[in-house]
Amino acid sequence: MNYKNVIKEFLGKERIFLDQRKSLIVLLGSFADFDSFEYSQQLSAHSNKLAKHSIDLVVIGIGSEKSKEYFCKFNKIDIKNVFSVRNADLHRKLNLNAGFVSQMPAIINLLIMCMGFNSRGTIKEVLRGYLGDENAKSLFAFDEDIRLGPFRFLKGNMFYIFSEKQNLRPFELATRRLMNMIEILSNWNIYVPDSSFLTQRGATVLLNEKDEILYEFISESLLGYASKMSTPLSFLDDILN
Repeated sequence: MNYKNVIKEFLGKERIFLDQRKSLIVLLGSFADFDSFEYSQQLSAHSNKLAKHSIDLVVIGIGSEKSKEYFCKFNKIDIKNVFSVRNADLHRKLNLNAGFVSQMPAIINLLIMCMGFNSRGTIKEVLRGYLGDENAKSLFAFDEDIRLGPFRFLKGNMFYIFSEKQNLRPFELATRRLMNMIEILSNWNIYVPDSSFLTQRGATVLLNEKDEILYEFISESLLGYASKMSTPLSFLDDILN
């Protein structure tokens, strides 16, 4: 499948990709998805390296233009790299997984996926958030403020009671997910103009200068947006190092 052509045709943006450059295409589900927040935070941290190595980042999420603005501001990702679509038509055209879909409201379907139904690996990933991960990097610096909504009374050094190493410590990822959840729920009507697509899964595709696929990952589960969740962007290592 020619991802570039499908996306350009769907978005109606001929110059969304530059010629003779690598392209990292990230198709998110809803902008309100935990996966979307976590993944974009990872991408934001690597944005300078991507630009330095001439890799064009294109992120596409489901929502409105206002959803996109809030999303980019909170996750510190450059809005010029992010595009919004109103529904899952593009995802369907690319044969991506719609997640658990039933006659029940989409929010119920999403909660069912949170429990691991039709979403293999989700429970394991939830537990990783609480138990920590020696193979993943820490998320909070020692003096970093931890904001829980309008409150800022915790700092990153609280995780040092578990370990002073720079790996992901117990409750660290769970805390980040709580921060993300508070942001989403506080602005629910903005992030979710249409709840029909809450279960939609995404994909990641890295193309070389000839539009050949160097890496492809199609998400099948909630909180499963990479082939290696401990190091979601490790597929870029050979290029960025």
